[in-house]
Amino acid sequence: MNSAISSIDDTDRALVHALQLAPRASWERLGSVLGTRPDTLARRWERMTSAGEAWISGLGLRTGTRAPCMAWVEVLCEAGSSPAVGSALVRDAHTMGLEHTTGGRDLLVFVAVPDLHTLYRYLYFRVQRIPGVTGTRSSMVTAVHTAPDRWRLDQLTPAQTDLLTGRTRRAAAPVIPAVGSAAAMPEEDRPLVLALAADARRSVASLARESGMSESTVRRRLGRLEAGQSLRYSCAMASGLSGWPVAATLWAEVPEYEVAGCAAVASGLRETRTCMSVSGPWNFMISARLRSIEGLSRYTADLSRRLPGLRITDTAVALHVRKSEAQELDQLGRRLRTVRPDIWQDPAPDA
Repeated sequence: MNSAISSIDDTDRALVHALQLAPRASWERLGSVLGTRPDTLARRWERMTSAGEAWISGLGLRTGTRAPCMAWVEVLCEAGSSPAVGSALVRDAHTMGLEHTTGGRDLLVFVAVPDLHTLYRYLYFRVQRIPGVTGTRSSMVTAVHTAPDRWRLDQLTPAQTDLLTGRTRRAAAPVIPAVGSAAAMPEEDRPLVLALAADARRSVASLARESGMSESTVRRRLGRLEAGQSLRYSCAMASGLSGWPVAATLWAEVPEYEVAGCAAVASGLRETRTCMSVSGPWNFMISARLRSIEGLSRYTADLSRRLPGLRITDTAVALHVRKSEAQELDQLGRRLRTVRPDIWQDPAPDA
């Protein structure tokens, strides 16, 4: 057995699941829910984060009152050049995710920028000028129905989940605001948000020291950003250790009047990680986490059975997820480093 896999146990996965639900909860609160000593949980988390096996990142990509401009970019490369092209793109702040995939593209890249003009500059003065790139095809994200920070492991009991989320079994699930409905993020808050990109559990005291603000000011700003959904937290475990090692992407066509219903059903499936409306020859895009390659056919069959109006037009399996939500990853999905997601910088300053 792989020693890295055997070092992770169910208590570690339960801790990650708990932090997915309550990213900045105290160790005392987490310990009371998980039935484990707080100092033991803190040591486990330190071990996992030091090894890149788990992490919590903070992302806030808004520009004032506007949501970021996001796109999926398919990159075609000369034979043998895709690893080098991937290495160049993975270091870019505007590249939030990057996969080497099967199918009709060499790389699938998720890009976030402040506006359409910046996307134009990034595509034509950065991506298409990398040696080895022979072509690109872009699909604009027109709506985010399910974001990756909503995907969860499945280690906790319903009662433990309720304790962490503050829900009761009779209460309705909270409505998660769509990306476009989040509150404004003032430019002055960007340094605070970027400081959380690598470690969203940083203490208020450390953030205050770095920013030069008082702790009360930092606490107040964090509360406002969290309440307005301008700042979102994402807790992840290395895919090779989580029990869900396979990443797949599906493209589909859905009648426009059925998009909302299809999104609700697709988002409710256990494997669905993201669900978005996009522009282009298809209008629907889903990414999923699977326990095995064989699970892809079962997942697509389940989608088709539940959604007769949805027509899957293409699928791709990730051979290597090199970056996810600004985190550069190794082949097991462990974090190597954080690429500071400063999407407001000029992507091609020398153009």
